[in-house]
Amino acid sequence: MSQNKPHLPIGYWLKKADEVLTSRINEVQDANGLDRTEWQILNLLHEVSACTQDRVCEVLRPFADADSLKATLERLVSRGFVEGNGSQTDAFRLTDQGRHVHSVALETQKKIRQQAVQGISEAEYVTTVSVLQRLIGNLTHEGHEK
Repeated sequence: MSQNKPHLPIGYWLKKADEVLTSRINEVQDANGLDRTEWQILNLLHEVSACTQDRVCEVLRPFADADSLKATLERLVSRGFVEGNGSQTDAFRLTDQGRHVHSVALETQKKIRQQAVQGISEAEYVTTVSVLQRLIGNLTHEGHEK
């Protein structure tokens, strides 16, 4: 990607970064039988142990709409990676097979993350995230989307 396009607004670069990340994640996670959204759901369930469907939709709303997330959850359940129905009393959680797939996919994801931040210092990364958080906060009510 050329650095000689400073006239393009930040929105372009945000959108392009997301597009490139999604494409690369889909490409490499395909070897694990996953796409980016499936990976994100497996990783969320790994991090929180159990999660309602509403919470999955809330957390991953920037990446997919509720109908897409519901369809993805159904696929993960049918593949045996996730169990539960997403309710308060039977939240989604990883199965043993899901934990195994997550573990393998996590190793793949670590390689993507390393590639993505190559040549970017930790300080630059932290600054970038901080600036983006402030940008979002500036355009939303107290940092929460309207």
